[in-house]
Amino acid sequence: MRYLVKFRYYPGDPLQEIREADLRGIAEQWSLQIAFEQVQGAMQDGREVTLDKDLEEISQSVITIEGDEEPSLRGALREIITKYRSPRTCYALWGSNPEGQAIATEIIEEQDGWW
Repeated sequence: MRYLVKFRYYPGDPLQEIREADLRGIAEQWSLQIAFEQVQGAMQDGREVTLDKDLEEISQSVITIEGDEEPSLRGALREIITKYRSPRTCYALWGSNPEGQAIATEIIEEQDGWW
């Protein structure tokens, strides 16, 4: 089974700066594919314009985790949550597949307890 999890962190959400080198290490340790994307939303007069914008256009840091093995996915999610904490909004898992979202929700509840 293929698992896909997207963690969407909005400005101020992670406990520390998300570093690609850290994510590469986690990906190698757990034999997963992990990608990182930093999205910068449109600014106007020093403020971000979010009205009528798609979720993918708003400033955020997106970690995408993909893999075939559930134990590996669980291990990587635990490490990411321990390091950065879980993402904080109801849209945090937007773009995950149902199988990945179910596991991520379970791990978030175990590790961070907010879901």
